[in-house]
Amino acid sequence: METSKKPFSKGDWVEVIDTRLRGCTGYILNRLWDVEGDREKGYKVKLTADQRGNHIEADIWIGGEDLAPCVNLIDEDYLLTLIDLALATNDCGDF
Repeated sequence: METSKKPFSKGDWVEVIDTRLRGCTGYILNRLWDVEGDREKGYKVKLTADQRGNHIEADIWIGGEDLAPCVNLIDEDYLLTLIDLALATNDCGDF
């Protein structure tokens, strides 16, 4: 699988394509910049599903070369579960 040349943005859904977490999916929380601030070093990702599709909650730092845009569509039941999780944890984003 080819990685995207375009940097990911906050909220983008991604899939881990390398490392032992290969196949896990989640969304971008933040980007990590190097000390000089001119180059992207990686991303903080909230993992929401493991390789088998089971629900997980984990925050990881990972390099952009190990991520690809998530192409699997999320079914309605899973989306409703994510909305319930966001409401239950008061995770309404930065508004």
